[in-house]
Amino acid sequence: MNGKMRVVIESFEHWYAGQVKYRKVNGEPPGKRLRQESYSARDIAGMLQISEMYVYELMKAAGVKPVLVDYWQRFPKEAFDEWYTHQTRYRNQADRERDAEIEENTMSMPDMARLLDVPRNIVYHILRSSPGQELLEVVIVGDRKRITKSSFERWYSSQTRYLKPEDQPKGVPRKYKSYADSLAKKKVASGRKVKEVHFSGNPDYLTVSEAALAAKTNTQTIHYWIKHNRFPALRISPTTLRIPRAEFEEYLNTISERRD
Repeated sequence: MNGKMRVVIESFEHWYAGQVKYRKVNGEPPGKRLRQESYSARDIAGMLQISEMYVYELMKAAGVKPVLVDYWQRFPKEAFDEWYTHQTRYRNQADRERDAEIEENTMSMPDMARLLDVPRNIVYHILRSSPGQELLEVVIVGDRKRITKSSFERWYSSQTRYLKPEDQPKGVPRKYKSYADSLAKKKVASGRKVKEVHFSGNPDYLTVSEAALAAKTNTQTIHYWIKHNRFPALRISPTTLRIPRAEFEEYLNTISERRD
C-alpha cells in the first residue's frame, strides 16, 4: 500500500444510489436506490391523481413520516404501501383501470344532480326515500358511492316528481333550485356574525364558508371536523383551505344516514 486512501467501488455505488446531491461527470444519474426504496410527493401525486401540496397533508394525517435526503423529502415505500393497502378512498393507476368498467356503467352523486339539474342534497334525499331506496343500486368505488346507470333509468321511469330539464313541461315553475344555482354565492352564519361566503369558483373544491353553508353549520364546526380528519382539506396558504367537494358531501351523507 502506498498510504493513499481509496474507496471501495461497491460502497461508493451504494452511497451514490442513495443520494441526489452529487452527480457523476459521466454515467447514470444519482438516487437509483432512493427511488427504489421511497416515493417523492410528485410520485404519490401522480399515482393518486391529487396535488403535490395535498400529498404532504394526506401523509401527515396518515402517519407516514417523510425522510429528508439532501434536499429531497421522500416517503418510504414500505410505509406508504402499508397505508395504501388499508385504505379505500384513493386509488392508483392499476385500481383505476380495474374500476374503469364499473365507472363507465355508473354515475356519481354530482353526475345525478347535474342530470336532474337539482342541488346535490336532493340526490341524497332521493336515495333515502321511496322508490329511490328500493330501485337505485349503489356501488362503492374508491370509497365513494356511485349509482348504476341501469337502476337510475328504472327509477326515473317509475316516478314523475324529478324530471330532467328536457322532460319538464314548459311554463311550469321549478320545484327546486337548479344545480348551478345551488353552487351560487350566498351568505352563511359563522359564529355570532353573518359573513359573506368566499366563493372559490371551483366546482370540485369548497371554501370553508361554502362548506359551512352546505352543512347548515358555522365555520368553527368545519374547522373542528378538519382538525379531526373527518374529510381531507388542502392548505393552499397559511390562512386558506380548500375542501374536496365529493369527499365533503360523502361525509355529510354519512352523518345524515346515522341520524335516520
